Amino acid sequence: MPKRSRAELAEARARFIAARATVTGRYTGGESAASLSRSFGNVGEKWLADQLDTWQIPRRDRSAAAVTRGPGVPPLPEDTRP
Repeated sequence: MPKRSRAELAEARARFIAARATVTGRYTGGESAASLSRSFGNVGEKWLADQLDTWQIPRRDRSAAAVTRGPGVPPLPEDTRP
């Protein structure tokens, strides 16, 4: 992936912040932070985690994400590893 300019990164982060309701819904529904970062133009997982903290959204680890999705629900495609 080519390196982005500061303006492009700022634009991706602004889109992320503008979609706060969607982001929090997807995250609390079980989507991973890595997947969210990619879907918003690779805003950066550290920045994304800091933003979730700012919004007071409790962060979780991978096993907690599985519990959030519910028993018997397969992992999201972004959570699978070869």
